[in-house]
Amino acid sequence: MEETLKAWIVAHRRKAPLRAAARLASRFLNAYHNTGNYDFARNGEAFALRVFARHASPDPVIWDVGANYGQYASEAHALLPAARVISFEILPAIAAKMRQKLQGDWLEIREMGLSDSVGTVDVVWNKQVECTSGITPFQNEFFAHGQLETVSCPVSTVDQLIADGLAAPGFLKIDVEGHEPAVLRGARALLEGPQAPRMIQFEYGHTWIASGGLLHQTRLFLEQAGYKVGRLYPDYVDFKIHGWADEHFRMGNMIAVKDDAMLKDLT
Repeated sequence: MEETLKAWIVAHRRKAPLRAAARLASRFLNAYHNTGNYDFARNGEAFALRVFARHASPDPVIWDVGANYGQYASEAHALLPAARVISFEILPAIAAKMRQKLQGDWLEIREMGLSDSVGTVDVVWNKQVECTSGITPFQNEFFAHGQLETVSCPVSTVDQLIADGLAAPGFLKIDVEGHEPAVLRGARALLEGPQAPRMIQFEYGHTWIASGGLLHQTRLFLEQAGYKVGRLYPDYVDFKIHGWADEHFRMGNMIAVKDDAMLKDLT
């Protein structure tokens, strides 16, 4: 019966009712996987930070990698006013706007990106939607028009910056449009050492396709450093064994932790 139904659906997939059903199913799965939800208060980011705050030192350090206009930095400061936030924004024009928008001794803005090596990279900047950019941009509607500019920008690594004296993060947030695996590779010494972040949040989704990144590879890298990794939902993190169905490139955030008490609070 099931095989007969599958064959019928395939044979009639171009019919309007089945197309409508497929769109409805896709919207359901997007909601089920918390896909593309950028509402800080409702997508789990606020929940993760509140859990971190319960286990953090009195004056924690948060690294905001991929700061954009400072939306995340502002939200983090509201939840953890004693925290020092170090924000990294690779595009000079966007970093300048962030400086105009946010000020205070709690915030440090670094006009640079992070990667797995020190040097410079070419960043493709969508000047039509100017907060959209990428080192290896996925060719979707945001990078398929003429309003693009390539900007040469400096990058360093997490490990190099810490070796140079920058305070290590207790919370490491990374949102860099598909370059997340490279940022994590550049933090190997930190992740394996005594100053390892208590919590890591990194974005995963279709932006990883252009760079050839797989969630499996990054999960394995973090697990070898002692972390447990799961997908973030509004009020919990789904820590589970990685399966092929999890390599779905649906936009969302992943959480990595080592601490058992924090792990318990997240689940």
